[in-house]
Amino acid sequence: MDGQSSYVWYAGNDQVAMFHIDPSRGSEVATHLLGEHFQGCLVTDGYAAYNAVGAASRQTCLAHLIRKAKEIAEEIALIPEPQQDKQALRFCKGLRRALCKACELGGKLADGSLSLQRAARLLPHLYSLIDIICSTRLAYPKAEKLRQRILDPKRVYLYLFTFMTTPGVDPTNNHSERTLRTPVIFRKICFGTRSDEGAVSHSVLPSLLVTTQRQGQDPIAFFHTLFTSDTASAQEALFNDSS
Repeated sequence: MDGQSSYVWYAGNDQVAMFHIDPSRGSEVATHLLGEHFQGCLVTDGYAAYNAVGAASRQTCLAHLIRKAKEIAEEIALIPEPQQDKQALRFCKGLRRALCKACELGGKLADGSLSLQRAARLLPHLYSLIDIICSTRLAYPKAEKLRQRILDPKRVYLYLFTFMTTPGVDPTNNHSERTLRTPVIFRKICFGTRSDEGAVSHSVLPSLLVTTQRQGQDPIAFFHTLFTSDTASAQEALFNDSS
């Protein structure tokens, strides 16, 4: 914003999108967007700011954990073989396999070839597999740090497989990554906004645009209503009041 670093935040699902540009990357922005007591399932990467949101349920992004395990394994592989921590290498490879398998199950849930009832019965097996993979302390510091992170119930452990029991929840936050791609490209092209007011505009207008698209509406028709009609008409054109 006017040459100063800011961050693009996003919250949404398959019906609603909300963007917010803010100079802060702190937890206060997360609670500003979602509240301190979010009633839905929050799917995120491992960034600690989201911990301030007391979500009803959580799903940690398995893709981030898979990439982290891969990076550590590649780092270990660069060490001369006699000095490599073979146990850490097995841990990384085993964790990747287990989480990749879980993501495959997420795909089957999404396409309907696996029911939630059957998925729930697989949970004990998945957690048993994770317990075995993470059972031994590791000498390689980065691998040990990842192992402890996986086992921490406040950070990852309890949020590994929420998608197996909650309808509509993905095992990764790829939804957010894909949604943020357009504003990131815009930022690279135009070098950001020039004022606080511009940042607000470029938060609100894309939020409305993407929301209309996700609800199967014509964005041009909606914006015509927004700019030419009263507030109630614009709200009725976009939001469904289930009450």
